[in-house]
This record gives sequence, C-alpha cells and structure tokens, in this order.
Amino acid sequence: MKKTLELCAAAFAAAMMASCAGAPPQPDVPVASEATLVESYSPAEVTVRATGIGYGEENKAGADADLKRTAVQFVLLMGTDPIITTPEERMRFQNIEKGFYADVNRFITWEADKVESQKRGSFNGVPVLKRTKAVRVHKENLRRELTERGVLVARETLAAAQGNPVIMVIPDSPQGQTPLMVLDRNGLAKQAAATIESYLTARSYEVIVPRAAEQIEQMTRVQADLGNAGDDPAYAMAMSVGSDVYFVFSGEVQGSKASVAVKAYETTTGRLLGTETGYSKDRPGAAQGALVDEAVSDAVDHVLERVKSYWQTDMKQGLQYRLVIRVEGNFDADAIENVQMKLGDLIESSFEKSKENVLTAKTMDYNVWASRDEYSRSAKIYQMLKEKMAPVAKLRQININRKLLVLGLDNP
Repeated sequence: MKKTLELCAAAFAAAMMASCAGAPPQPDVPVASEATLVESYSPAEVTVRATGIGYGEENKAGADADLKRTAVQFVLLMGTDPIITTPEERMRFQNIEKGFYADVNRFITWEADKVESQKRGSFNGVPVLKRTKAVRVHKENLRRELTERGVLVARETLAAAQGNPVIMVIPDSPQGQTPLMVLDRNGLAKQAAATIESYLTARSYEVIVPRAAEQIEQMTRVQADLGNAGDDPAYAMAMSVGSDVYFVFSGEVQGSKASVAVKAYETTTGRLLGTETGYSKDRPGAAQGALVDEAVSDAVDHVLERVKSYWQTDMKQGLQYRLVIRVEGNFDADAIENVQMKLGDLIESSFEKSKENVLTAKTMDYNVWASRDEYSRSAKIYQMLKEKMAPVAKLRQININRKLLVLGLDNP
C-alpha cells in the first residue's frame, strides 16, 4: 500500500513537472485583460473584479499575480474613467509599462479570500489556469507614482497653469423648492452633499457651499436675467455664486439599499458633463446614512474623472465666461443694429473663442473664452467692453461674478 502511494505521488509530481515544462514563463505584463469595476470603496481606492491567467494548468500563483496586474491595468487604461486618458500619457506609459507591472502588490490594499471562478483551459495554445476574484486598487498611489515617473502632470502643476474648477454641490429640488430648502429639510440630502464635498476637497478642488443668505437674493436676480433659469433653480444658483461646475444629486433609500444619481454640469452653459448612478450593497439593519454614503461613493468618483477631462480640454481654449447684455436705452432699429455689430466684432477680436447664444432687440447673450493672461477675472472683461463700446453705447454693471457678467446697455 505504501509503495502504491509513493508511486502515485511520483506520477503526480512527474505530471506536474511535465505540465510546467511545457508552459512558457509567466509574463510581467497583464495577460487576461478581463476586469470590471465593483465599487469605488473610498476617495482613494476602487474594488475591481479581475481574471488572471497562469501559464500551466496548476499555476495558481501566476494566475493570482496576473489578475492583480489586470486590475491595475483596468484602473490605468480601461473602463469609463481611466487614469491615463490622453495619447501623450499613453505614449509615456508605454516606455515604462513592462517594469511598472513587475510588482503591483504595492498598489493592492486588499484581496478577497474567495475565488469566484477557477478553470483550466488553453490560451494561445498554452495550457493555463484562469482564476477570478476581487481585489482593491489604491488609485491615488497609482496616480502619485505615475506623476513621479513623468507619465502624468502633477495636479499642482496643472492647477498653477490653469487652475482647478470651482465646484458647487446641490440637491435636485422639486417644483416650488430651492436647493437650500431641500438641504434644510432633508437630513439624508445634507449628508449626501457632505460626502460629495469630502470627495472633492480630498482631490484638492475648491468647493463652494451655497449657504449664505445673500445667495438667495442673487439667485432671484439671475433668474430674471437669464431666460431659462427660472425653471431650473440649481442652474440659477450655480450662476449666482460663480462656480465653474455644479453637481446635482438625487436619490432614495428603499429597504436596506440606497441609490444616488450624481450629475455634473458646466455652469456657463448648463451642458451635462457626466452622470452616474451609484448603489449601495443590500445591507439589512444598516443605517440609512451609511447606505447613502456608500451609494454616493459608487457614483461620484466616475463623474469627477469626467469633470477633470472636461476642464483640461476646455482650459486649452481659455477661461469661459457667460456675458448677458440687456438693452435699457432708447435705441431705434438702426442704432441697436449698429451697437450689436460693434459688440459682435469686439467680442470676436478680443477673445480666443466666442459663441453667440441669443441676439434680439433687447438681449445679447454670449459665451466667451478669454486668455487667462489678459482676463484672469470677469471685472477686466467689463472694463474692456465699457471702454471700447463708449462711442456707441454706455455699459453699466448689473451683476458680475466669477463666471457671469450681466450688464445694462444705455445710450451714450
């Protein structure tokens, strides 16, 4: 009996050696490239379900190493919101790619004990073992190392060159209520706003908290100045406080699960930049606030990546401002046409880019992209327009903030 067992063990070992002998060495770069996002675990970490391929039918260690590399690859290059986004960044990463993946354990903060799937098969004619499980990747450590190695530009450098967007966070509000009313009456909405603001400040974004009483008065004025603002108090408030981007969120808790939708808009135009719905896990007995935090975390990280991409692209065109001019003087038809042509030519020649939104006998509405060196603040735009329009019309200030100039136009 003992001899039989020894023979079986020897045969098993020989089979293992033969299997390993026929397999090529395990690569230091991802093989499987199969991964999906599970959740945004924290402002710095994401959980990824990844599949790894080990060369050799019993190569568990190789499969586990490959699935970790694949998880890191997913955060870097795959999914809807990768860290590396531009062609230039991809080219720089290719120069360090092989060595970068050689040891990715420094980016893995957790891995599941449970293997979700394991099966033997073949890959490019090689016998392999495929294993799938969840791991957690420290996204900020990845970003930090890529910055140190010259693949990414440091956030501080970008901020110094073009500034970070100023962001406001407000809840979606039903008919007849303002966002501030919702925050005052709904504790879960207040908690969701605080969680999103925490994410933003952790990423070094400047956050405006719309709490000052005078902002309500400003919002009322802006609603009168902008035709579509009266139907959208969130947009009106974002314009009134001068944010570059505003986040609007809504959600609900049903039983032991929560869902939260987060949308990001460009303030000057109201253009949707990104939207994502996050879900908490089903957690019987958990507090509603904890469920909301988890759902928010699942959504906001993706939206923020899209805001970052938008800001870097938009800033290449200059600082964007909304310019609304209301005609208040007594101009005849020929005179107002002359003023409008003069203003249009002046805007076209003074700014990097401009867009005419509305042009009527009573209102002129433009978006302009201004040189950061020449027009670092909106008051400089007002000063330039006032001086150069003086021969044909008199401009006066109605409401000016970081992003919006509402001006009155009168006879010279």
